[in-house]
Amino acid sequence: MGRSEAIPLGMPIKNERLEVPPSVVVVESDIGMFAVDLELVEQAKAHVRKGHQERDPFSRVVEEHVGGRYLYATRYWSKGLGKLLKMFSEEIFRGEWAVEDEFELSKGARTSPVYGSIKIPGLGAQRFLHIGLRLLVHKETGERIVLRHSVDDDGDERLSVAHAKTPSTALDEFNEGCEVNDFGFQFLDALEHEFFTRGPLKGRFFDIDYQFIEKDSTVDDLIAWNEDVKTQLQRNVIDFYSAMPKLEALGLNTSRGIILAGPPGTGKTMIGKWLAAQTGMTSILVSAEMIRNRGNIRRIYERARLLSPTLIIVEDIDTTGGLDRRVSDHPLLGEFLQCMDGMVKNSGVITVATTNHASSIDPAIADRPGRFDRVIEVPLPNLRQRKSILRRKVAGIPQHPSVTKDVLGSIARRSDGLSGAWVIEIIQFAQVLALSRDDEVLTADDLEVSLDDVLSRRGLAYRIDSMPTENPWKDDEGGLGALWG
Repeated sequence: MGRSEAIPLGMPIKNERLEVPPSVVVVESDIGMFAVDLELVEQAKAHVRKGHQERDPFSRVVEEHVGGRYLYATRYWSKGLGKLLKMFSEEIFRGEWAVEDEFELSKGARTSPVYGSIKIPGLGAQRFLHIGLRLLVHKETGERIVLRHSVDDDGDERLSVAHAKTPSTALDEFNEGCEVNDFGFQFLDALEHEFFTRGPLKGRFFDIDYQFIEKDSTVDDLIAWNEDVKTQLQRNVIDFYSAMPKLEALGLNTSRGIILAGPPGTGKTMIGKWLAAQTGMTSILVSAEMIRNRGNIRRIYERARLLSPTLIIVEDIDTTGGLDRRVSDHPLLGEFLQCMDGMVKNSGVITVATTNHASSIDPAIADRPGRFDRVIEVPLPNLRQRKSILRRKVAGIPQHPSVTKDVLGSIARRSDGLSGAWVIEIIQFAQVLALSRDDEVLTADDLEVSLDDVLSRRGLAYRIDSMPTENPWKDDEGGLGALWG
């Protein structure tokens, strides 16, 4: 049996029979004793340091620009909003920052960046950096940052800020990985704040996808007004908007909800556009097809509060989220209730909703101050309104002498019960009849034929609505009953 010798821990191994490098030492661990070649350890460390220095192309660009290690902050927004924020950032940089260079990285090489353009009402097309890097230098402090404009795989717009890492203690290099520097996030917060305070959305009209809608100052001339409706809107929306600063100073509520209720075609949506044009308020259009997911309504009100004073126009609220819970459970109803009168006050926000079915609006929305304070009925046009619509629509159309004031008055009287949209259709179809002839001149006969046609078509719509909803042949399972619905 051979002789065993104790080997000192942490000391080089000396064995005359084996060629053991002097850099090999013995280490004791939980799994026993083993030898480690310290020279190989140093070689491994050098290899790691070398690999760490061979950084990705983006990191190399940033470190060259900011002068060393950096921190990185990023934020993303939906497609429409993100593009507008990128565009607005151009204005911010023109003030305090100078652009040293901008480019895109493709396979490590610098290539031309991708630019986009957005048409802003009153400003025209505005160019912005869509995808690429922008190297910036502060004009006063000389501070250097890199902005990265990119698009996520799901289409979200992303803006990131890279800036120099500034140690909290110059001597504490060992713990530099634990340092916190909020400059990048503060920069993005400031950008968002400025955007909602004075950016391109402020005072403009747009939908929830951030598509701009022109504010039409002539829309007042296109509406055959019911004077009572106009008076109520003036008092409850326009005058209320003007009084907001004083109401706020008195500690009173500065939010309001109005429902415009009436038959289809009475101009409720046109009235919403008129309100957007009459006031200087930021205006947001919401329709049922735009509400795709839970949370959309909450985000609408969050944006509205940031952009206040704001007018939210909700088209057909009975299909958007205001259904009666006695009929069915609508997933968005609770969201509307919470947003309109929840924990967060909608200071400076007026909601105007339209509906063709006032009876379908849940009482929790329509019968409580703080949500919808008033329901304004928009009735079918009276005789005076119908005459006004007819006169306005025939103006500028080549007419036969047979089209007299008395003829238009007769058409207006016989069109009692028609909505404004159907009255317009009388002129529309009469013009089609006129254009089918060589002279293309509108005659009284064209108007008479068109009126009869419209009355028959309008009646057809109501006959369809009155058809039975229950299968009249339900007992005939093998015949007509199988074809129902």
